[in-house]
Amino acid sequence: MTKTRTWLVSAAVVLLLTGCYKAPEPDKDSIPTSIVGHNYTSEGIQEFYVDGGWGGGLGIGQGGASNVCCVVLPAKWRPGLEVTVEWVRSDCGGRVIDEKRCPPLPPGFAIGQKPPRWERKTLKKIVPIEPYERVWDLQVMFLLNDEVKIYSSRFDVIHPEHPSGLGKPRPLDNPDWKRPEWR
Repeated sequence: MTKTRTWLVSAAVVLLLTGCYKAPEPDKDSIPTSIVGHNYTSEGIQEFYVDGGWGGGLGIGQGGASNVCCVVLPAKWRPGLEVTVEWVRSDCGGRVIDEKRCPPLPPGFAIGQKPPRWERKTLKKIVPIEPYERVWDLQVMFLLNDEVKIYSSRFDVIHPEHPSGLGKPRPLDNPDWKRPEWR
């Protein structure tokens, strides 16, 4: 009988405490949205984060193929709105772009083999968000010289009305770059 009574009293206390708990209300002026990355550099982005939310990884000239959840934005843009972007990049990103800067692949290297490790660098910046009228996907644009631009736009980067005007991701410092063909 004592065990049953102890169990009932414990259950009653838990129910009373649970009934007193009030979950915090979400900010009515904030909207969760997906993160989409775009790489306009000659380095691979191994992974990136926006305000602690994981955005994935991006090869050279890649981006927009997938959305990752989530970051929270105010429903209306305001001056001074910014996010913290952290990313890990590696020079060359596993591909040879410029042999003067990147070591060549070893003789006999074949697609499917693990490439040699190039130097990795971790970066962190506070980046302003460009003005938006409504919350759409958060678009993170990695640019030359470790610059980053952030947009929330209803248009994809390849759309002529996208506010960046950048078009399809590609290394901006290498106009002759061609997307590698995988066999």
